[in-house]
Amino acid sequence: MNNPFEIKVCGINDKISMNTALKCKADYVGLVFYPNSPRNVSINLSRELLQLRNKITKIVALIVDPYDDFLFELKKKIKPDYFQLHGNEDPNRCMDIKKKFNIPLIKGVNVNNKLNLIQVTSDFEDICDILLFDAPSEALPGGNGKKFDWDILKDFKSQKKWMLAGGLNIENIQKAMDITKAPAIDISSGLEIMKGVKDPRLIENFIIKCKEL
Repeated sequence: MNNPFEIKVCGINDKISMNTALKCKADYVGLVFYPNSPRNVSINLSRELLQLRNKITKIVALIVDPYDDFLFELKKKIKPDYFQLHGNEDPNRCMDIKKKFNIPLIKGVNVNNKLNLIQVTSDFEDICDILLFDAPSEALPGGNGKKFDWDILKDFKSQKKWMLAGGLNIENIQKAMDITKAPAIDISSGLEIMKGVKDPRLIENFIIKCKEL
């Protein structure tokens, strides 16, 4: 590919994986603050992980339908580069959070078909800084390893940067990028040896593969 795409490694919850993602110069690292997720991290653990923070990789705090008090705490103690809203936040709530906290927003949205894609893009494009398109799921809001029809995103254009998520791994990333030409991708379960447990070798090998495409 002529234009390299950005890589977000999400659901980091241990120091070795954090160090690997940073060493390999992932563009974003996502920390999940959602108790129902196997990748959930506490404020204290996240602060330990962030001792490794560099000046290259952006830190993303993923939250699901958060209360303002928790967002204030994250802003103060974590100082994330982005909030990733991955719940049922509507455009008004996204705008409210953006105004109150003055932190760039990534909005995770589930995509079913092209009509749905056009609708969610129209709803959130003017408010959020990055749109993250994920596969619909009845389980967790993200990190389910479920892939959706990439053809939905073929020839997709947006005024804002967007990320491809959902079921990506080292075997299918080439095909995913050939079809979607995504400017950025988000991967979580595709780098795990079991749900919630990242494999540093998978992280390293995946990022190397991406940079060779």
